Amino acid sequence: MQEKNKQKKNIVLLVLPEVQLLDVAGPCDVFTAANFFNTSGFGYQVHMVSGTSEKTIYSSSGMPLICSHTIYDIDFPIDTLLVAGTELKVLEKITSDLYHYLQNIITKVRRIGSVCVGAFVLAEAGILKGKQVTTHWKYADILQKNYPDLNVNINPFFIKDQQIYTSGGVSSGMDLALALLEEDFGKPLASEVAKHLVLHLKRPGVQTQFGNALPDYEMLSSFTKEVRDWLKDKLEQPINIENIAESMNMSVRNFSRVFLKESGMTPGKFLEKMRLDQAKNLLEYTDMSLELIAEKCGFGSIVSLRRLFFKYLSLSPAQYRKNSKSTE
Repeated sequence: MQEKNKQKKNIVLLVLPEVQLLDVAGPCDVFTAANFFNTSGFGYQVHMVSGTSEKTIYSSSGMPLICSHTIYDIDFPIDTLLVAGTELKVLEKITSDLYHYLQNIITKVRRIGSVCVGAFVLAEAGILKGKQVTTHWKYADILQKNYPDLNVNINPFFIKDQQIYTSGGVSSGMDLALALLEEDFGKPLASEVAKHLVLHLKRPGVQTQFGNALPDYEMLSSFTKEVRDWLKDKLEQPINIENIAESMNMSVRNFSRVFLKESGMTPGKFLEKMRLDQAKNLLEYTDMSLELIAEKCGFGSIVSLRRLFFKYLSLSPAQYRKNSKSTE
């Protein structure tokens, strides 16, 4: 048994206050299930490690998690480290010690990655510079705005860029863990674990089909909210940047500059995403024809509607409607 333990890969799940349980429990269950089905003696040793000086971390649901170590007392070599997600407000309280730890450990681990908002921690540590990354669809625009040197793509459930792995929202950590398992021990074992956990080995669809193209209204600045409020009942009409700037009593140049600073995107892209979100809602909650949806959302034609869906979701409007209806 001692020999088997020597052969196990040490997996660290780095935990922060207000972590969502599934961000930790999901990958943990994938790795530990792999040990159950893998009779070769190889496998994983999973460790919950606190990103603070406290070993007891309280999750977002209030449930305490007892970590075996903290970043200050790890005494074993790490094969793979995954930073679990938390609330964005928690990130403001993280000490520089965590970022220094990650910067030092990056050259000593085989792989490093994140689940959900954990990508913000890796980004702040400078580990994601120039990388293709993903995160929870709701926070992707914030990640891109705060770290413009990243290439944020929220379509995939996870992304691998060299030795760095980032995954999307919450349950996407299980998609990532299954992919890591397949890398290490092959598809047959990964498939066996996926079946046991009643999961797809490779989940169909894209992450963005589950959320809105734009951030939640509450997350917008007051200026961006004002623009959105003005636009919401006018999406069916032909709208250009001159119209919006005039409604805000601003020049086009000044409006474009302020809007980009406040929202992190151009007015044209913002309007495009507003129309996409409205089209998605009509596809999900009505039986309206594609022609009428294209008209009501200001696309002009089904061709334009279809082009935008493929651009952002890699799905046709008809496929999106079928997928959304199948989850009801």
